[in-house]
Amino acid sequence: MVLMQEHAQAIREWFVRRLAEADILDGSGCDALLSLPLQARRIEARTDIVGGTDPRGAHLILSGIAYRYEFLPDGVRRIVALYFPGDLCFSRLPIPTASQGTLEALCEVTVADLPNRTLRSLTEAHPATERALWWHSSVELEITRQWLVLAGRLADQRIAHLICEILARIGAVGTGRTDTLPNHFRQTVIADITAISIVHVSRVLQALRASGLIALKRGVVTVQDHAGLAALADFDPGYLHLPGSKALPRSGRAARTDAAAVASLLRGGRSGSTRQPSAPEQPLPASAR
Repeated sequence: MVLMQEHAQAIREWFVRRLAEADILDGSGCDALLSLPLQARRIEARTDIVGGTDPRGAHLILSGIAYRYEFLPDGVRRIVALYFPGDLCFSRLPIPTASQGTLEALCEVTVADLPNRTLRSLTEAHPATERALWWHSSVELEITRQWLVLAGRLADQRIAHLICEILARIGAVGTGRTDTLPNHFRQTVIADITAISIVHVSRVLQALRASGLIALKRGVVTVQDHAGLAALADFDPGYLHLPGSKALPRSGRAARTDAAAVASLLRGGRSGSTRQPSAPEQPLPASAR
């Protein structure tokens, strides 16, 4: 119990530090957030994270990973957001939308419930905290925008970018290895995030393995060449707004491993050759998923 309380406090301190780096919070706002009572509870894997005592409240992820998903009319699931320790998420979004999506635990998750009345009292007493929480929501929207942009890129770039993002977010809070995806990120989950069929996800992972960028053992991805994978994805962590993470200057991106050469290797061509996908990237019918 004591260790859990210490861990919860450490995650809360990291969350407040992240908000503070946006230069919005004042000292009293930081103190108020650090003194909020935490109502921690465990949620089993693949279980919906409902609102607890208040369906309009928020949840601070203390351990584990959660995600928000929606179903398309044809029954295909799409994961639209990921939440790691130190992230704040809502059972219901704080803005009216046609679909709120469903918040679910990817693995066993511990959350600290923050009822709506608690948040309302906090923001009324400390207006800077409301601006900070809206900033946190805008970062989530920025990540969603990045995913939308990536939807127009080739499958290997999308998957490489996702791997880089997950490891960057886990590494920033210090709750997991920075070279290996948590084993819950299997091909079905990757497919639901990147909007790529499971069959094509398997092909891409095998190609990344053959190129030496990653290793695969029992379905678990371990990065072997961080620079090469980031170059292939053109990964720039600035959009994540993590403490100590800044956007790379153009010169920094150009200086990384030659992305074109890596892409050529993945597609079985020679360095400098015209980039062509190894197979048509057409959507598969739902039955193939």
